[in-house]
Amino acid sequence: MDLSMETSHVCVVDADGRKVGMQCVDSTSEAIAAVLERYGPIERAVIETGRMSPSVALGLRELGVAIICIDARQAHQSLKAMKANKTDPHDAASLAQLAYTGFSTTRSAACAPHSAIVPIR
Repeated sequence: MDLSMETSHVCVVDADGRKVGMQCVDSTSEAIAAVLERYGPIERAVIETGRMSPSVALGLRELGVAIICIDARQAHQSLKAMKANKTDPHDAASLAQLAYTGFSTTRSAACAPHSAIVPIR
């Protein structure tokens, strides 16, 4: 997902890494969770650290979505290596691919509730 203040881009990939859905939604946990719900059980959702990340991550966790927050600088370097165009829809699709590959191993303190860092194994 690529979060912005008003709207966010959500991209869903299947178990084989193929894009099965892309949508722009309001930047609320409820709106994002509703889109994800349409695609059945979601193994994990990935967002980058940023201004919207803590509230959206906490809201999604409370709604039962497994959320991983990755460092925006690391994501930027990975996306640059993938030579993806820097647009919100492309960022969402690229982050979905990072989620598919299991890129992230820890949650960022910027996204974790109460500033806890929790390893994901």
